[in-house]
Amino acid sequence: MEGTASRKSRPNRQPCRFGYEGVSIGDIVKHAKLSKGARYWHYSGKEPLFLECLQRLHAIFNQHIFDPMDAQSDAVPRILQLFEGLRRFLDDPRVQRGIAGFWLIPSRPEAARFIDAQTVFETRARDIIEQTLRLGAQQGQFDLGSDVEDMSRAIIALVEAVVLPMRHQSPDEVQRILAVLARTLFRAYAGNEDLIGLTHSL
Repeated sequence: MEGTASRKSRPNRQPCRFGYEGVSIGDIVKHAKLSKGARYWHYSGKEPLFLECLQRLHAIFNQHIFDPMDAQSDAVPRILQLFEGLRRFLDDPRVQRGIAGFWLIPSRPEAARFIDAQTVFETRARDIIEQTLRLGAQQGQFDLGSDVEDMSRAIIALVEAVVLPMRHQSPDEVQRILAVLARTLFRAYAGNEDLIGLTHSL
């Protein structure tokens, strides 16, 4: 928790950018332009508020990336949805001020609930990607050999990492970067050259 002097020197700190421990209840109340009484009407403390914000962030990821992937029955459209979903995610006004703070899990007892929520989200996301890669292998679209599990973890790391620096890029720059990443994946593992051409639709 920050002291009074620190709060005065850095007002309106946002949990989405500075994390659980980097923002006080006073900062939240001031930024939201609420009275402390109004804040306690909705939340009993900072922990349930942060947990709900974290779950809402997971829902935005699912809305733009993992739910559309899960809805596809073929591997190639599922992979393309991953990259298209990343672009949609970065265009979402709810995340345009940054979300790095949600990756700063505090070293406190209450962190267990945050870790549990993050684990559930990451497990589902990794399962969808792993299913996609295995489906691609079964359909003869991808040749991943023994790399399926490691590649699914690598893609999750990519999804979580790119949203941090890419929000500073223009939409055209983001589009080009995601297209390069998609073509790199397809060139490494695609079963034929025609699949690489599909990445130009991104």
